[in-house]
Amino acid sequence: MTNILVMGGAGQLGSSLASKLAKNKKTIVVIIDNLSTGERSKIPIKSNIKFIKADVNNYNDLMSIFAAFKFNYVFHFAAVVGVERTLENSINVLDDIEGIKKYLVVV
Repeated sequence: MTNILVMGGAGQLGSSLASKLAKNKKTIVVIIDNLSTGERSKIPIKSNIKFIKADVNNYNDLMSIFAAFKFNYVFHFAAVVGVERTLENSINVLDDIEGIKKYLVVV
């Protein structure tokens, strides 16, 4: 069994990738998204896809998820998206950069 994590899996790119990956029935796809810019309706409904509402920038959230699953692959699509959102919430962009650092520590 292959375990794959898609961070930001409720967005356009992450949900599309998760859907493609889940076509292999020997694959478990775990989607993490805080739904700040993603949409729950984009998350594919398949028996081998698990959704966890969590913030990938939160170290404790990541630790518990990584402890529960042994991931073979990780895809990171979680981020503040769009020029307007980025300009209005520039501190969130810095949080995203710090979140990537936290992910690298966990792995």
